[in-house]
Amino acid sequence: MDALVAAWLPGTEGRGMTDVLFGDYGFMGKLPRTWFKSVDQLPMNVGDAHYDPLYPFWFWAYD
Repeated sequence: MDALVAAWLPGTEGRGMTDVLFGDYGFMGKLPRTWFKSVDQLPMNVGDAHYDPLYPFWFWAYD
């Protein structure tokens, strides 16, 4: 997959999310957690000897 959008319960911000999903604005943001490559890597913490995430902690995503 090229991208993943996690948009749980957007509430009043739903309209802003649809603007991005339909291409009116580009994506931008930071991951507040590490995104692992597979569940076999769990538990995974920053600084572990085997720390090799798909997207590291505070990874910047922008369009």
